[in-house]
Amino acid sequence: MNRIVLFIYKLLFIPLLLILLPGYLLRMARRGGYRAKAAQRFGRFDHDALVRIGIGRIWIHAASVGEVGIALKFISEYQLQNPEARFLLSVTTSTGLAIAEQQSSDALEVIANPIDFPLLTGKLVKRLHPSALLFVEADLWPNRVEAACNLGIPVILINARLSARSARRFRRARAFTAPFFNSLSMIQLTEEEDRERWVALGVRPELLHLTGNIKYDTSVPASSNPLILPEELGWSREDPLFLAASTHEGEELEIARAYQLARQRTPSLRLVIAPRHVERRSAIVESLGTLGLSIMLRSEGTASPDGLLLLDTTGELSRWYPVATIVFVGKSLPCSVNRGGQNMIEPLQGGTSVLIGPHTGNFEPLATRLCNAGAAIRVSDAAGIAASLEQLLSNPSQRKSMISSATAILANHQGASQRSSELVEKLLKIAEDSEVKSRD
Repeated sequence: MNRIVLFIYKLLFIPLLLILLPGYLLRMARRGGYRAKAAQRFGRFDHDALVRIGIGRIWIHAASVGEVGIALKFISEYQLQNPEARFLLSVTTSTGLAIAEQQSSDALEVIANPIDFPLLTGKLVKRLHPSALLFVEADLWPNRVEAACNLGIPVILINARLSARSARRFRRARAFTAPFFNSLSMIQLTEEEDRERWVALGVRPELLHLTGNIKYDTSVPASSNPLILPEELGWSREDPLFLAASTHEGEELEIARAYQLARQRTPSLRLVIAPRHVERRSAIVESLGTLGLSIMLRSEGTASPDGLLLLDTTGELSRWYPVATIVFVGKSLPCSVNRGGQNMIEPLQGGTSVLIGPHTGNFEPLATRLCNAGAAIRVSDAAGIAASLEQLLSNPSQRKSMISSATAILANHQGASQRSSELVEKLLKIAEDSEVKSRD
């Protein structure tokens, strides 16, 4: 790893931490759950936790909910071939941590992600001494990488994500970033098109391995129970259900307006809004109240004659996809305060038709590929959403065709979890053999 880059990172770490920490703590307080394992975020683990973790686990780091889903798929696949494998999963956000903890077991210890403070990180990696250190998508921590490399621990980036914007930024600093990426043991690509971007950054081609996107791999089914619509809703499975998933501020009003327009043609239409951050529930209820809508909170189970449910619980969204008729995927409308798109693949895998806004940079080129194939529909505002709802509700064959088209496009990603797992297993075997030879 480039020593100059690491020195600058360490030098700026504390000032940047002091600047960013108040905002981070405020955000965690708003989202709730920030007290959970708070000491672990500063590298403090009680005796029982250290005993449970032991040494030699495969340490995977996942930033938030989406990355946690990828990590859990990888773990599930890896354990199919290696039942004795033990994992340590670190998660940054409180929501992601809560979801990950639902899957904790003797073989999977879940912790809050420790801050990447140089001295703290070095001691922690040495104490836990994982057999490998895996990062999901893009959330790399330089001091943790250095500490692992110094101990000869393989460092792997799985399901690597490199947007065009990030590639341009890294390319401008190629002299500094290339040595860092080249210090990794392996980078697993989700798309063949990404290879050229990584090579342009100065990354050695032999580090790059194409696996496909684990996020889009349905060969490892998500572990969730089928959803039974709550009796207190008074809804029928025959009622068409419109689910707005992972919405951000600004989108809920547009969705609700579209819902009101669509109900003029389809009075039995039901709406479920699942905001990306549930701590915004009060603000959403207040804003939608300006439209004359009464809202039922999933956490309270109160009745709503308007058929509108606010999903303000954690870890339940994926169970709603199979019962939804049409899903809109948020963080993608022009009115959203945040843009870039959320995961539109899960609802497609759940067997439902999908609407997305124009801002899906986090999922390109896949999002455009889906739209061009008729597997998803772009919408920009309430009128466009309502028109698409009316079109799809009156045309079941089109909805079926959209799902078929999406299945064909996603076929290349089937088996991504297995390919990723096999590459990691092979690398760990090489590292283990090398260690044995060095001892001999």
